[in-house]
Amino acid sequence: MSTADPVPPGAQPERTALAWRRTALSVAVGSLVAGRVLEPWAGPAVWALTVLGLAGALALDRAGAHRAVTWAGVVDDAHPDRGPGAAVPHDARTPGGGALGATALATVALGVAALVAVLRHAAG
Repeated sequence: MSTADPVPPGAQPERTALAWRRTALSVAVGSLVAGRVLEPWAGPAVWALTVLGLAGALALDRAGAHRAVTWAGVVDDAHPDRGPGAAVPHDARTPGGGALGATALATVALGVAALVAVLRHAAG
């Protein structure tokens, strides 16, 4: 990025929060569509999994909002009077990668479960 076009210090936490919100909305919509599409195949019990997916989407939204607030505090502390590119203070408490890791792990687990379900259905 050039120095002629500086990005406001709070722009990245805001973009990150919006990305988490898009992910949460995608999970919510995917859960609802999966419930609708899979009900004839899996029965009404699939709606319990849909509710679980909606709860996961809500958790993702809350985690994203929390991370945005935490990062905004770090960015504000790092840029009191300076422009973008200033170093993050060594004592800054940045959010960990737990929410990101849990999201990736849940996605992999869901993909494996879907693959097993499809293979079982095709074999039987």
